[in-house]
Amino acid sequence: MKLETELKNTRPLAPHPRALLNILFTASWLDCLQTRQMRAFGLTPPQYNILRILNGSAPKGLSVLDIKSRMIDRSSNVSRLVEKLKQADLAERIAHQDDRRMVIVTISEKGKKLLADIETSGIFEEKMPGKALTEAEAMELAHLLDKFRE
Repeated sequence: MKLETELKNTRPLAPHPRALLNILFTASWLDCLQTRQMRAFGLTPPQYNILRILNGSAPKGLSVLDIKSRMIDRSSNVSRLVEKLKQADLAERIAHQDDRRMVIVTISEKGKKLLADIETSGIFEEKMPGKALTEAEAMELAHLLDKFRE
């Protein structure tokens, strides 16, 4: 559906403001979609993001600062999110060997299983946004978004 229809705007928008509004609107739409998808697994999108980051760094683990630097939403309170994951036995905190002030966070076996369950649930195949795009269009969109952030 066109942006103007979604926003109930009767006048056409200039190209650059339209692009910006469309990105903001789509980001909000995607956030709501992902929130609904993750709710079924007892996670928030930032918690899911952290689990994926930890899974990608396994078995080494990462410091909270390293996790934050890899987050999609870098304004998230990573320490609080990690604590919630730890309380749910989805992540583990390990004292750093050389620096006792630093804590390394790793994904637990339960966290790995939850990620596998999410992956095999089919939520990403069934409700994957952008299915109407060809691979070439998806690559072009990614390129344009990279260029937009320059």
